[in-house]
Amino acid sequence: MNRAGYHALKEGMQSHASIATMANRWSQFVQYAQKELGIRDMRQIEKVHLQQYAAQLREQFDHGELKSATTQNYLSAVNRVMEIARGDKTVHLDPVREAGLPRRSGICTESRAVSPEAHQHALGLVSERIGVLLNLQREFGLRFEESAKLDAAKALTQAERNGSVRILDGTKGGRLREVPITRPEPQLAALRAAARVQGEHHSLIPAAQTYAAFRGAAYREIAPTGIHFHGERHSYAQERYQVLIGAPCPVVAGVSHREHHHYLSQTLQISAAEARERDHAARLQVALEVGHGRIDITNNYLG
Repeated sequence: MNRAGYHALKEGMQSHASIATMANRWSQFVQYAQKELGIRDMRQIEKVHLQQYAAQLREQFDHGELKSATTQNYLSAVNRVMEIARGDKTVHLDPVREAGLPRRSGICTESRAVSPEAHQHALGLVSERIGVLLNLQREFGLRFEESAKLDAAKALTQAERNGSVRILDGTKGGRLREVPITRPEPQLAALRAAARVQGEHHSLIPAAQTYAAFRGAAYREIAPTGIHFHGERHSYAQERYQVLIGAPCPVVAGVSHREHHHYLSQTLQISAAEARERDHAARLQVALEVGHGRIDITNNYLG
């Protein structure tokens, strides 16, 4: 695939420097496709594979491993190679609108949260197992891998006993975090449903499937719904900010990141200094709950 992509770029581009740069970015995808997807033939690549690759790029951005512009550059290179090789845009993913990658500024200007209506619509289209994953992601701010590998039965016991759920399996670098039970009814309901689907197994990944195979099937199943798994995390982050601070986040309020402290000051009838302090505290708490090590990552969720 490396060689095929390079030849496609040579055929469709003029600048040798650009070809070299794009080929290097393409090779990053090739490594991912071979290792994570088991794909070694360019003709096997489908749009769903680009969606899975974009999910990994988002994770790398979230953990400070890639800049927002870099994530877009990597996906754009794949788009370009596939367009030249195929002669069409059938296997193409818009970096922001479809893939949910952060804008180059790292600050979202349009909410990518899944609305309650869109969430319910999706639940009516997918299997019970995928519906359970969506609810877990929405109620606990989980990444796809975290929701798939969660031992729901164990988590339910933790929630009822301690008022929080420990998230470890599937986290980046095995970083443990605690997600509080702040909305007992829907959160416990999500865990009970997940525990029922999980059965005697230790996670929501079917016993007969590998994680990679399950992930691929899940992404194919969710595609027709028009929503992204990652959008449920955005919903969690925005809801928690609203509760913590008593006002909507910038992207929901429709105000710019720069003007939000003034907006909070007026809305909450507090000083600009206090608004800044409250905003910082709320963002820090949201970052901790969704498993981010850097507070500025919340700009991608909240604006």
